Formats: sequence, C-alpha cells, structure tokens
Amino acid sequence: MITNLKNYKPTHPFLVCVDSDGCAIDTMNIKHIEVFGPMIVKEWQLEAHEKAILERWNAFNLYEITRGINRFKGLEKMLTELHELGIAIEGYDSIKRWTDTTNEFSNESLMREIEIYPEEIGLKKALNWSNEVNKKIKALPDAKIFDNVKATLEKISKHADIAIVSSANLAAVEHEWTINGLTPYLTGIFAQDSGTKAHCLKSLRQHYEHTHMIMLGDALGDYEAAQQNDVCFYPILANHESTSWKAFNETYLDKFLSQSLTAEDQSNLFNEFKNNLNGGQ
Repeated sequence: MITNLKNYKPTHPFLVCVDSDGCAIDTMNIKHIEVFGPMIVKEWQLEAHEKAILERWNAFNLYEITRGINRFKGLEKMLTELHELGIAIEGYDSIKRWTDTTNEFSNESLMREIEIYPEEIGLKKALNWSNEVNKKIKALPDAKIFDNVKATLEKISKHADIAIVSSANLAAVEHEWTINGLTPYLTGIFAQDSGTKAHCLKSLRQHYEHTHMIMLGDALGDYEAAQQNDVCFYPILANHESTSWKAFNETYLDKFLSQSLTAEDQSNLFNEFKNNLNGGQ
C-alpha cells in the first residue's frame, strides 16, 4: 500500500479521494463523546461544569460547521469559551499563545514549544490531554464502516483510483481500513504524516486532470481542501452517512465519471452539506 505521496502511481485516469473518520469509518461520535470531551474535564478538573462542557464540545465537533476541527484548535476554542465565562483554566494563556502562533497543530509541535517554555504548565497539560486521548482511543472497540461504503468502494475501484486523504494517525487509519476489509480497493493512504489535506490533493493532482478528481468528506476542511485545488467535492452528511454513500453509488459516481457533474450539482450538494451542519443532532 502506497503511503508516501512521492511514490504514488495512478492506475486509472480518475481519482476518488476519501476522508476516513466520520466519513467512511464510524469513529467520530464515539471518539468525541467518550474520549475528547471527558478528558478535558478530567485534565482541568472541571467536573463542576461537566454537563455543559460535554454538550458544547460535542456540538461544535460533531453537529456544526466546525465539525472536523483539529483537536488543538478545538481545545483552544473550548477553553476560550470557558475562560470568557469566568471559569479558571490552569495554563490557559500559554495554550492560547501557542495556538495563535503555531503553524503546526500536533503533539510534536507542542513538544517543541515546551522545550522553549518548559515552565509553562498549560502547554504540558495540553500535551498530556492529547496523549491521554490517544491512549483512550486505542482502547476503544474496533470501528465499523457505515452502510453502503464497501459496495460503493468496490464499484469505484473498477473505474477509478481511490486514495484515503485523512488528518488522522496513519497507523490508526491503516488498522481501521484493514479490519473492515477495505484496503484491496485502495491505491494509497495519505494521513497526518503526509501533510494537510490540501497539500495531499495538490500532490495527487500532478497525476490527474483536476476535473478527474473528487473529494468525499464530512467536514468543512474536506470541502476547503477540494476548493483550494479546484477539484470536485461530494459531502457525506453527518448522521446521514449511509444514504450519502448510497446516493454517490447510484447517482453521483456516474455523473463524476461521465464528466456531467455540473456546477449546479456542486452548489446544491454544498448547500445541503452546510444546512446539515447547523447544530442539529
């Protein structure tokens, strides 16, 4: 399996790029509801505000247009909201400074910041939160795929290359796609270590006409990466994932392959996507 963009080799004239978490693999809800939010409460000892924190965290990570936000950007957003409510957040200022100035939202970037400011407790708490999140996620039950994913990928693979373009950890993505029997359909997997989604699409575009590429995703970042590279976008709607895959299989894949996916189609799909992420559950 190709996991390095430099080694990528196309086998078809068309490419379907697919996000992983919350798009093909049913992992988003359990990770946020069971791990990310509760670990904020634990790390900053915010049990007195637990209910409100968990509701707010799940809202903007799962059900609003900010769905798919980077974990550290989400952490800053949550802690800033609490800070503005007058709730004391240990080390808040250093976390805010780092998120406002860093160009890389990752554990590695945070560790480099800690080397520069070893006395800043907030940075250490943010890193500990992230590390504990990773441990808890590893202990979760194996993730399942949404209905209609496998049949759709099987159909796609007969006509187009398929590349995973994800901001998640590569090992986790490989594991989830392997245990669900999906890797035989893939041309490549490009995850967090390959760079941003926009960067991955830009690199892959060297091998295809831009109208021969489409990005399937469930979050605004997927749409924006597609827009930046002038490639098509198809939304997998949160809480309607199976029907989204079915519609792609039965209607939009053929439109894409026949080059009859119109600007009006794209506009309608994006409006449906945007309207779906209005805070509802």
